[in-house]
Amino acid sequence: MAVVISDIETAENFCWGLTFFGTGGGGRIEAGLDMLAPAIRAGRKLTLVSPDELSESDWTCWAIILGGKDPDEPPAPEDLARLRLEKEEFPTLVPRLVESAKELTTYAGVKLGALVSMELSSAATSATIVTGLELGIPTIDGDYVGRAIPELVLSKMELIGKPPTPVMMVDRWGNRILVKSAVNAVMADWIGRMVSRAAYGRGIATTGHLVQVHEARPALVKGSLSRSIKVGAALRNGAKLKDGKLQSLIAETAGRVLFEGEATSVDWLSNEPYMWRELVYTIQGRGKWKGATYKVWVKNEHHAIWRDETVIATSPDIFAVLDPETNRPLTTLGDVTPGRPVTVFGMKALDDAWRTDAGRRLLGPRHFNLGFDYVDFERAPA
Repeated sequence: MAVVISDIETAENFCWGLTFFGTGGGGRIEAGLDMLAPAIRAGRKLTLVSPDELSESDWTCWAIILGGKDPDEPPAPEDLARLRLEKEEFPTLVPRLVESAKELTTYAGVKLGALVSMELSSAATSATIVTGLELGIPTIDGDYVGRAIPELVLSKMELIGKPPTPVMMVDRWGNRILVKSAVNAVMADWIGRMVSRAAYGRGIATTGHLVQVHEARPALVKGSLSRSIKVGAALRNGAKLKDGKLQSLIAETAGRVLFEGEATSVDWLSNEPYMWRELVYTIQGRGKWKGATYKVWVKNEHHAIWRDETVIATSPDIFAVLDPETNRPLTTLGDVTPGRPVTVFGMKALDDAWRTDAGRRLLGPRHFNLGFDYVDFERAPA
């Protein structure tokens, strides 16, 4: 049965939940809400459909923004002048994504029946839904990961052997780049980052994995978008309580608090423009965790946690850094700063595929060259 988001309260719950599953990446709550709210206020209904409501032959694709951390300063005017980049054809994200989807389907000679969110995150998922709205099609209630990811290759599509190409990329200036095929998904991702560098960032609208519903079905984390609404409601409702602020979240996710503490440092490992945010949070434990030092390793999102010198948690599982007073999920966009109190919450990966050896190899610490295998946070002492 379709889920319809038609009021601001539900949209807020949705964006809170998406930011939780964003595990630090994919934008703040407001990034998604700023896209969804105008459509709702205009009386438009945002429809999430089960794949069972679509024909097996309906065509789907994802619509994402590829790129990375833009420099703090804009490009020099003389550089833009040299390349004759005088006016942005697509200054905002959604029209850029719509154009990418149209170009992709025109090339393939097919008609889209629905969009799929590649990952769960406030910006990416909301942009997918509004892009679908502009195209006149729904978004499937499901995604290909069950959390946010830093690289295109880290999805269930990779696990089932589906390449992302053909991939269509559109930058803000109106350059359109079709990648008919790529050696692999890693290379397709890398090409997108090079296009981002050439176009001076601000996001490359990218569509890919153009497949029919019967091909998409095995890779879907079904119901993940409607699940995000419930998780967001649990966070927001819990924040209103004086005590037991996370009890509703625990009941909804079967997760637990890993620790509470105060951030003491944020150390950047790589600040290369147009790539990724790579950094480490150092957090001193508080309360029953006092005396322990924790580190959270970030590549756009949270992927590994240490207590003192021992690894206690890794992706593919899901780890959110929360504000202990408001339950607000904090992002890796500068929300965690020295002196800020935090609560770190963990839950198991949403999909069984990430509990297999293949899933843990793909989205586990070895992929990020961390030098150790997956660690189950549920086996770490509370």
